[in-house]
Amino acid sequence: MATQHFSSALPIPAVSPAYPMAKPGYGKRSAPGQQARTRDDFALLPTRERYVAGFVDHLPDGAAMSVKQLAKQLPLYGQQAIGTALKALSVAGHLRRVRCAVGAGDETRWVFRTFWSRTAHDNEWWNTYLATEDASRATAPTAAPEAPAAPGLTAPAEAPAPAAVPLQR
Repeated sequence: MATQHFSSALPIPAVSPAYPMAKPGYGKRSAPGQQARTRDDFALLPTRERYVAGFVDHLPDGAAMSVKQLAKQLPLYGQQAIGTALKALSVAGHLRRVRCAVGAGDETRWVFRTFWSRTAHDNEWWNTYLATEDASRATAPTAAPEAPAAPGLTAPAEAPAPAAVPLQR
């Protein structure tokens, strides 16, 4: 009788495609002042939250952070479990989802911006960080000194920056 596999080693896993990235300006954003990665970063979290936190921590900035995308990539848990784990990570201080109005004129959409920190922080720290993030984003376009406009030339109108509204739960 012929044997197909002569080795008892597991087959090489198929190469997984790159994780989907969000549109520019959205997706995962890492908070500053994080400690270096260690083996025990999420040791105090329950198993499911530790699994999701470890995965999110290794994602690059700008990666899509929707519950559906995470559930596609994490085969052990479905959308409900991923959503619950993200809420638990938010309560633990590792994750903050902020709801923002995006759009100009008659069309306004609400989107979530996700901020991530390997180091757990309390609500006061997150509120201060998000306030400075909003202030820096609001002042960034006006911080550049404007040169006097030449006669007959007009500057194009800029779209207003989206205003962040902290998610209240």
